[in-house]
This record gives sequence, C-alpha cells and structure tokens, in this order.
Amino acid sequence: MAPRVSVLVPVYNAAATVAAALDSILGQSFTDFEIVAVDDGSNDDSLSMLERYQPRITVLSQQNRGPSAARNLGERNSSGEYLAFLDADDLWRPEFLARTVAMLDSHPECVLVYTDLELADSTGAAMGARLIGKRGVPTVRDMLERLWPILPSSVVMRRGAFERAGGFPEELTSFEDVYFWLLAREQGDFGYIEEPLTMWRFAHYPAALKPAGGQEAAGRIFDQMLQRRYGVRGLGHVAARERAPRSILGYIGLHAIVRGDRRAARRAFAAALRTDPWRLRNYLRYARTFMPDGLARALSGTGAGKSGPR
Repeated sequence: MAPRVSVLVPVYNAAATVAAALDSILGQSFTDFEIVAVDDGSNDDSLSMLERYQPRITVLSQQNRGPSAARNLGERNSSGEYLAFLDADDLWRPEFLARTVAMLDSHPECVLVYTDLELADSTGAAMGARLIGKRGVPTVRDMLERLWPILPSSVVMRRGAFERAGGFPEELTSFEDVYFWLLAREQGDFGYIEEPLTMWRFAHYPAALKPAGGQEAAGRIFDQMLQRRYGVRGLGHVAARERAPRSILGYIGLHAIVRGDRRAARRAFAAALRTDPWRLRNYLRYARTFMPDGLARALSGTGAGKSGPR
C-alpha cells in the first residue's frame, strides 16, 4: 500500500547537515510516509551519510544537475499521495507533517500547503525570527509583483498538482522554487499555516556551509521565463533574493546587540558589509558595535524584534 506522503530530499555537499534533516523527518508524529533522498553529484561524504539511513530511506544518485532535477527524480521514484520537500540543511518540527496533511485532507480545494519558517544560523541555532508572519495566501498576481517567501522545506502538495505543473523547471538551478509556485498556483488554491513548523538554516553565517552568490545566470533565465509565460519581468524578484543575505546578517547583528554580544554583532555586520559594501546602513550598524551598551541597544530600536529580517 502506498504511503500518504513522499518526502523528497535533494542533497548536494550536505554531509554536515543532512543527518539532522533526516532525523527531523523520522521524528515526525505523523508516520505514514516514505523518504526518497537524491544525492546530486556530491563530492563530500553526503552519499555515505545517506547510506547509513538505509533501509529506512530510499537513496538515489545522479550527476550534478541541480535541485530541480533532484526533486523531479525523487518524485518519479516515489508513490505517495502527497509530496513534501525538505532541503538537506533544514529541519521540521515534529508536528509538521501532521498539520500540513490535516489541512490538505480537510481542504480539497487546496493543491499546496506551506507553513511559516523559523530562522536559524548555519549551526542550527534558532534566531527568534519568523520569515513570513501574518500574510494572506498569495494570488498569481501577488507572486508576480514581488518575491513571496514560500520555501520548499515548508511545502506539502498534491502529487496531481505537481504533475500538472510539470515538476520543477530543470533549466533553473536557482529561482526554480519561485517559478514552480507560480505554476502550482495556476492549479488551485494554497493553504498557509501561520506557525513556524519549519526551521530554515541560513547557510552563510557564522560558518559558510556553501558558497555565496552564483545565481546570476539563473536569474537571467528566470527573468526570460517570466516574460515568456506571464509577460512580466523578474528583475525585482532577483534583486530581492540578492538582498536577502544582507538583511539576514543585519538581523543577526541587531539581535546580538540586544543580547549584549558585541563581538557577534561586529562579525555579522562585517559580513553584511562584504555582501553589500555600498549600503550606508551597514556602516552605521557596524559603528554601533563600538558604542556604549545602552546607546547601542536604544539605536537598535525594534529592528531586532521577532518580525524577522528586513
């Protein structure tokens, strides 16, 4: 008998984090699922890490072709009614599948359900920020107008909708999720659970888990694809994703100031400066780490609150 959910895990050079990701799946309160992990041509110990979890998971391998091809390969080799996606550096709360499956079961008009996400640094330490918060479910127009923070690790969807949308676009090695959510939204309604049931790991601080940048070519292809299908440009989406690391580093620094950790704040703001050396606010925030504690906290204002990176 087929499982209710197939969990698809694309893996590329994730030996340092994939075990925690898999453990968070195996620790779900909802248990009617299978796990299909696809090693996307890793050149570290990712494949051997995956093999340690056999036979509890199915392990597939391919030459490096990107996350779209890895997820699509996993889907073709799975059988669940619903598809869930967990990137190899993210984590699920134990109730993630129970809550998302229940929403899909009770709302047949929904083709896809996603949850809010909690921000963590590259070590997995929670930062006390949510990435979405109080927002309504987007229309296609909403997603065309601006980058909507739906991330693969927070999504469970119906297999039929995935197939009608044609799977993740394999010509994209970045922005593939942004484009695919548009295709999925054409198939029907989305549902949103306003709780951070997914932990999204910021892979660039304090220790980098993967190289920064490298999205320029994919951004150009993404822009062309949006123009062809929807008649709009994707330059705003590309710019928003390029700004995201700077915003997250700024949040981490402000959070460190509030808790009195000047050294951590200075490191975060210095990293933000390297990411975007032309932004004046980065210099002002860095200078704040040399001010007296009371003044530095006062100047931090609400920027280090729980509303998330800005």
